[in-house]
Amino acid sequence: MDSFIGRSVDVVAVQERHKRKMVVAAAVVVAVILCALLAFAGYHWFMNREYSAYDVKNSVSVKNGASLKYAAYQGGVIRYDRDGVTAVSGKGEPVWSGSYDMASPRLDICGESAVVADIGGKSLYIYKGGDTGVDFSVDYPIVQACVSNQGVVAVLMEEAASNTIALYNPFDKSGKLLVEIPTNVEDGYPVSLDLSPDGTSVVASYLCVTTGAVQSRVAFYNFSEVGKNRNTMVGARNYNDTLISEVRFLDEDHACLFGEKGFYLWENMKKPELIRKREFDREIKGAFSDEEHVCVMLKKNEEQNDLILYDRKGEEVQSVTVDSALSHGQVKGDEVIINSATHCAVYRMNGVKKYEGALKSAISYIFPGKGMNRFILIQDSKIKFIKLK
Repeated sequence: MDSFIGRSVDVVAVQERHKRKMVVAAAVVVAVILCALLAFAGYHWFMNREYSAYDVKNSVSVKNGASLKYAAYQGGVIRYDRDGVTAVSGKGEPVWSGSYDMASPRLDICGESAVVADIGGKSLYIYKGGDTGVDFSVDYPIVQACVSNQGVVAVLMEEAASNTIALYNPFDKSGKLLVEIPTNVEDGYPVSLDLSPDGTSVVASYLCVTTGAVQSRVAFYNFSEVGKNRNTMVGARNYNDTLISEVRFLDEDHACLFGEKGFYLWENMKKPELIRKREFDREIKGAFSDEEHVCVMLKKNEEQNDLILYDRKGEEVQSVTVDSALSHGQVKGDEVIINSATHCAVYRMNGVKKYEGALKSAISYIFPGKGMNRFILIQDSKIKFIKLK
C-alpha cells in the first residue's frame, strides 16, 4: 500500500504541472490577443494610409500618340486608332495586336474579349483571350457594337427605314449570325446599347419624338428560352421627361440606365424590374460604374463636387467632397480614381483618400495597373507605369 506521504508528493507535483499549464495557456492567450491587436492596427494603418508621391517603374515610348485612344485591359491597356489595335501588359509588353482600316473606330471590352467597330462603316475586329483576332463585315452602317465575355458581339445597325440589332459569334465558322432583332420606327432613334457579360441579354435606349416632345424609350431583349417565347423583347419603359443617354450592364442580371436627372437600376433580365431610381436636384458632372458600383459626381459649388458611391442595389456606400477640376472618374476594384489632365486622386471604398497630388506631366488617361498601388499614366508620347510611395 502507498503511503500518505507519497500521495501528498504526487498531489503537489500535479498541482505544479497544472500551474505551469495555466501560465503557458495565459501566455498563449495574451500572445494571440497581442497578435490580433497588431494585425488590426496594421490593417487599419494600411487601409487608411495616404501616399504622397510616386515612382515611375517603367515607361514605353509611343509613336503618333496624339491619335491613339486607350482603355484599361487585364491590368494593362488597349490602344487603338484608325490603323489597328494593340494590347499592352502591365509591364509595357505587347500582348496581341490586329490591323485594320477604319474611319471611326470605337472600342468595347468585356473580360478578355474586345471589339473595335467602325462607326458609320461596316467592319469589326474582335479579339478573345488567347485566340487570334478575327474581322468581318456587316450589311449596314454600324451605330454601336458591344462584346460579351465569350466574344459574342451585339451590333446596332442603321438601315434606311429602321434599325437592326444583330448578335454574332465571329469565331463560329459555320454561321456567325445568332439572332437578328428589327426595331420599329416608333421605337425612335437608337442612342445607346449594351450586351450582358454572358451574351444573353441586350438593353437599348432610343430617342423618340412621336408626340412632339422628346422622350426616351428603353427596351430589354433576352435570347434565352424566355425571350424566344416573347420574340426576344422581355420588357420596355418610356421615360417621358428625361433623356436616357447611356445604358450599361453591371453584371449578367443588373443594368443601369444613366439619364440627365440621375440613374435607374434594373434587375432580372428575363423579367426586367426597376429596383431603384436615384434622381438629383443638382447638376450631374459625371457618372460611371463597374460590376458592383455606380458613382455620381454632383456639383456642390464652383470649387467642389460631391462624389457619391452606390452599390448595385442603389444604396449609398460612401460620399466625399472633391475638387471640381477632377472631372474624369472610374471605379476599379476597391478604389475610385478621379483625375484632370494634371492632377489625380484615389479614394478607397471606405471614403479614405489614398492619394492626391499633381502629376509631373500632363496625361490623357490614368488606369489601375497590375499589382498593389500601381497605376498607368498615358501621355501623348509615353505610357508610364508608376507605383505610389
